[in-house]
Amino acid sequence: MPHNMETVVHPEERGWVLVAVTGTMDSTTAPRLLSTCRELKDDQNSVILDLSGVDFIASSGVGSLLAMAEEFRGAGVGIRFAALSTAVSSVIQLLNLNRFLEIFPTTEEARTAEAA
Repeated sequence: MPHNMETVVHPEERGWVLVAVTGTMDSTTAPRLLSTCRELKDDQNSVILDLSGVDFIASSGVGSLLAMAEEFRGAGVGIRFAALSTAVSSVIQLLNLNRFLEIFPTTEEARTAEAA
């Protein structure tokens, strides 16, 4: 399987930076996403990850999502996961991880939701 993933960082809107992710999240690509999100966190940016374009997620990708959630919480910075693709949603549900991740059906709902 090819290791291609693209991330596009969109400017802040309503206090949130949107990171759109497309492609494959595996052991090769997930660290790049983690690095991008860590840089945003270090600059005190709250992040919404739009995962609608992810067509495959491996265990390392899931691990990166959980690591991000923990690191952002520890830093007092918000991170939300939105518009999960079928591939991502099925893995999150199968592993019952929705209780650890702040998940929203759309990026707009993630932007406008009250803080948890």
